[in-house]
Amino acid sequence: MSTRDLGKHIVELHTQGMLDITGEGVRVSLSAHEALELWHWLDEQREALQQMATEQVEEVPAWMRAAMEQPADATEGLDVPVDEP
Repeated sequence: MSTRDLGKHIVELHTQGMLDITGEGVRVSLSAHEALELWHWLDEQREALQQMATEQVEEVPAWMRAAMEQPADATEGLDVPVDEP
């Protein structure tokens, strides 16, 4: 297994090829096939990523901040199906 600390996230590549990305309150697991597809896609985005990484950017984009400020219980008042015994 190989592990890398990216700052706010930790990435683990397991011997079976599974790729786990873990951060505060989130964990994403990708199969070897998905991890390879992600790697190819990121490689295609290399120039854009390098440019964005060197520019001053606000920590949390405004649209994401607005989404985080929404009430935690957004399902209140919605008809949610319930399994009955």
